[in-house]
Amino acid sequence: MILGVAVNAEVTQEDIATVNRALATAVQLDNRCAKSTDCTTVAVGSRACGGPNGYVVYSILSSNAQDIRSLAQLTTKLEHEYNTDNSVVSICSLVMPPKPMCDETQKCVAESKFSPSEEIVF
Repeated sequence: MILGVAVNAEVTQEDIATVNRALATAVQLDNRCAKSTDCTTVAVGSRACGGPNGYVVYSILSSNAQDIRSLAQLTTKLEHEYNTDNSVVSICSLVMPPKPMCDETQKCVAESKFSPSEEIVF
């Protein structure tokens, strides 16, 4: 078992959610940076049409960096298995990785696509 996920058993949404929570926790525990080159992304999840569901931004300086990459890979594997086992259909749009940056609080984040003066208002 990995994080309470049974190996060789049918994957459930709860299995995927458990790994996603562990991934989020690993990133939050240690996501410090001094400059934007300390930050990177990893693909997470699997769409039924192929490709990732999204990306996680994290610090390469993190003591959890290897765990973050491993949890992202596990999430991708579990979602792929779930999609295959359940004949899931998804949108077939390509998700591009965000540009990682070190923000003013010294945390790795995805660079905003809009400056404050360009915010979209509904």
